[in-house]
Amino acid sequence: MSSTLLSLLLLLNADPAATDTPRKPNPLAPSLPQLTDAEEEKLDHVIERFIQFDIGKLKGEEGKKALKDFNDLGPEATFALIRGLNKSASIEATCPAATIGKKLVAIIRRSNDPELLDFCRENIGAGITKSPHLGILKDVRFTAQMRKRDVGNRPIARPVDPPKPDNPLAKVATKELASRAGSERGDKLKAVLTELEQRPGELVLPALGVATEHYESDVASHARELLVKHLGRQPVSALKEALKNDRAAVRGAAARAAEKYPQLGEELIALLDDKEADARQAARESLVKIAKGSDHGPARDASAADRAAAIKLWRAWWLKQAK
Repeated sequence: MSSTLLSLLLLLNADPAATDTPRKPNPLAPSLPQLTDAEEEKLDHVIERFIQFDIGKLKGEEGKKALKDFNDLGPEATFALIRGLNKSASIEATCPAATIGKKLVAIIRRSNDPELLDFCRENIGAGITKSPHLGILKDVRFTAQMRKRDVGNRPIARPVDPPKPDNPLAKVATKELASRAGSERGDKLKAVLTELEQRPGELVLPALGVATEHYESDVASHARELLVKHLGRQPVSALKEALKNDRAAVRGAAARAAEKYPQLGEELIALLDDKEADARQAARESLVKIAKGSDHGPARDASAADRAAAIKLWRAWWLKQAK
C-alpha cells in the first residue's frame, strides 16, 4: 500500500488492514485509486475546513488540525482539491486559492498520467469567468498543459482484474451490455445496469436513461441511483451537457451530481424552470447545498409565476457569488 494512500485512510478513519486488496484505478485517471463517494465527501470536508481556517474563521486547536489534515493530503485527493480550488476562486481572500493551487501544482509536476493531466486542464476553473483569482487558475492549468506536453499521450497501463466467478457480466462487452439493458427484466436487468454503470463510454448514459422509464418500479429506481453515481464521476463538461439531456431523469441525475460543482450554478438555476418537477427539485436541492442552506425555492408544485420569482432570487444570489 502506498504511503499516501495509507495517510489518506488514516485521515478518513478507515481501516488500513481492510485494504489488502489493491484499489481499482480511477476510471478518469488510472494513476489514482478509485475512492468511494463517502471518501470523496470526507476529502471535501477536509478542504472546506482548511478554507475556513485560512480565511480566519477556524482558529485554535481546530484550526491547527484543519491545516495538518490539509497538509497530509496526497495525490488521491486531486479531484477534491480541484473542487476546492474552483470553490475558493470566488472568495476575495487570496490565501485559500493560492495554497490549494500550490498543492495541485506539486501533484501535477510529479504526475505521469496523461488522463489525469487532461482532467486537470479541463476542470480547473471550468465555467468560471469572473473571479479575483483567475490568474491562479490560469497558472495551474498552464502547469498541467506543460506537464502533459512533457509526458505525451503514453497511457498508463490499467491493471486487468480477472473476471469474478460470480460475475459473468464482467466478461461481456459494453456494447452487448447496452443491448441486454433493453431486453432483460427484473434482477437480471439490475445486474446488467450495475455492471454497465462502471464502464466508460458513450453507450452507458443512454442505456441508464432508458432504464429509468422501465415499467418495473424497482428497476427504474435502481437506474436513477446508478445515473447519479455515473454522472458524479464525469468531467464538468460532460455534466454540463447532461443537464440539457432530452431525458428528464438524466437532467435530474446530473443536477444531483452537480452539487459538488459550484461553477454549474448558472446551469442549475436555468433548470429550475424545467418542464419536469423532479428535475426542478433536483436542481433546487443542489443549489441549496451550494448556497450552504439558503433556499429561494421554488416549491415542487409552484406556478410558472412563482418559479420565475424564485429564479430571479437565485440569479441575484449567483451574481453576488461572481463578484
